[in-house]
Amino acid sequence: MFKPFSYYLIGLSLPFGLVTDFQLIAAQSADTAYEPRLDKSYVKIVDEVQKPFIYVSTKAKRTVVQLKVECSSLQIPEMNGWPFDDEFFNQFFGKKPPQDQQRAKMSLGTGFFVSPDGYIMTNYHVVKNAKTIKVSFLDHLENEMPAEFIGGDPKTDVAVIKVNVDNHEYLNFAEDNSVEVGQCVIAAGNPFELTTSITMGVISAKNRNNLQITDVGDFIQTDAAINPGNSGGPLLNLYGEVVGMNTAILSNSGGYMGVGFAIPSSICQNIMYQLKKDGQVRWGYLGVSVQFIDASLAEAFGTTKGALVASVQKGSPADKAGIVAGDVILGVDAKNINTPQELESAVRLKAPGKEISLRILREKKEQKLKAVIDDRQATEVGDGYDARLGIHVEPATQGSLQRYSHSLLDAEGVIVKSIDDNSPLKGKVQVGYLISQVNNKKIKSATDFVEAMKESQNKIATLLLVSQRGQYFFVSMTPSPKGK
Repeated sequence: MFKPFSYYLIGLSLPFGLVTDFQLIAAQSADTAYEPRLDKSYVKIVDEVQKPFIYVSTKAKRTVVQLKVECSSLQIPEMNGWPFDDEFFNQFFGKKPPQDQQRAKMSLGTGFFVSPDGYIMTNYHVVKNAKTIKVSFLDHLENEMPAEFIGGDPKTDVAVIKVNVDNHEYLNFAEDNSVEVGQCVIAAGNPFELTTSITMGVISAKNRNNLQITDVGDFIQTDAAINPGNSGGPLLNLYGEVVGMNTAILSNSGGYMGVGFAIPSSICQNIMYQLKKDGQVRWGYLGVSVQFIDASLAEAFGTTKGALVASVQKGSPADKAGIVAGDVILGVDAKNINTPQELESAVRLKAPGKEISLRILREKKEQKLKAVIDDRQATEVGDGYDARLGIHVEPATQGSLQRYSHSLLDAEGVIVKSIDDNSPLKGKVQVGYLISQVNNKKIKSATDFVEAMKESQNKIATLLLVSQRGQYFFVSMTPSPKGK
């Protein structure tokens, strides 16, 4: 029953012996130097993977430039961490810096060559107040060249400038349909005055709308690092082609937080060609008011996608094509339409006079119609100011309507932009209200508003039809004498 002590001693010695042997083997291994070995085929694969990134970065250095803009009015410089001077962009950058930080008249931005004869594309907000524009080539910052402002479109935030060069290397545009979510992209620019900066990421999403950045949506979303100073720089695929132009970031601090937005290449090309040719932009126009198809409407119309036509303007291209209220527009030419914003972007990019094919759903049956796009001037319609009323109005665009929480169906009228302290409208209307009629005359633009006010200057009272968030009401008052 009891075993001798020697039995236990032998049993206990076995584990200790194994541990000792293991330690000896480990010690011998430690004396032998470890030489890491990389398989040659593995090294070759790594080199091949890196080549496209190096190629694109090298190409960007030769085609991307830094812009130094002297502004004719106060504008917050990008070097202070605030690339936009419009209240419109506040939600993307947090609060504006104090007024004493807005005294500098110099700002920095980015641009890139789009043709061999010196045309450079950038953001409109970078050069919109430019008194002078100087271009620095990234490899030779000391060699600045003066640039000429060719034209810009505030609705898309695209502008074109030109320098005097010949046969310069430039970037080509990629086709929109070649861009895929998850695709690797490279952003090039001059963030925080750090020239020749390259960042890499992927395309996070496409067709981002309702961002209230510009009137035309369909933005490309990317996580490639974009910071103040990158505005106007290219977003490139690994073939060195432009898939978009970096325009805005979503940030609470003004710096990179992983969400940036770029204008798609198709919009950039369209605006560039028009600005180079005419110095201004013309938009395609269909003449419909459309709305989303929500869950409550989906069953009635037989679809969850498309743009539901709420009304058709008489005599418009849509009216002539046979479109009626209740139709759902599902496609424009080869492009599928999922939202009202996609319809607006697709139509605006069509050249006036061009015939398009519309795929519609009527009474749950698909039909095809033809429409000839009409002409709509895209360059910003001048804001209107009336001294007697003491108010400043702006056009009722998609962006301004959404900014002040109006329905997209409120497509006609002007938005109250500012109100003078001594205005007779003070306390009756507020900034953001929509004015759709003046003395029973419909208002479609700032020009209409100014003309209507001229016609009413000899009348005792002026009657305005205004609305806010779909609620309409009349305002009547006696304007002060002109200029008082």
